[in-house]
Amino acid sequence: MAITCLPAIPFVVFGVVEPLLLVLAYVTILQDPFTFYARQAQNHELPMSPASFPPQAQIMTLQLVNVYLLLAAMAVICIWTTHASIARRYLAAVALADYGHIWACYVGVGLELLLQPTEWNDMLWGSVGVSIFLNVVRLLTLVGVFGTVKEYSQDSGKEKVV
Repeated sequence: MAITCLPAIPFVVFGVVEPLLLVLAYVTILQDPFTFYARQAQNHELPMSPASFPPQAQIMTLQLVNVYLLLAAMAVICIWTTHASIARRYLAAVALADYGHIWACYVGVGLELLLQPTEWNDMLWGSVGVSIFLNVVRLLTLVGVFGTVKEYSQDSGKEKVV
């Protein structure tokens, strides 16, 4: 019985690696939300310490990390499915969200730093580098580069290409 409609490479990337990275980020950020917040824009020093972390910033940071956990769950639900339409729509929606994620980083750090990956810290690599990589793999999956996304019949368990 099939567990996914996706070819092997996209299944591993989006159904295993990406959810694990999101859960790891969730756990790591919960341990030190201030550091995560402070390192977002490496070219702008924050004149504060964890003791002076504004409650508004803490709330926004913790809400964002909650979205990471939600995305991990959604990836598992939408990638570990035999319904091609669900997987395709999920990949398309998250591909669009990747652009918003990258744009937010551009607004925060500016074009000069964004165009110099050798100067990025781990936060920019995670936010921009990983987003670009995942976006490319999402788009390549949607156009069939890794193979056909197959719909499986509920009744027979047999595949049909859609």
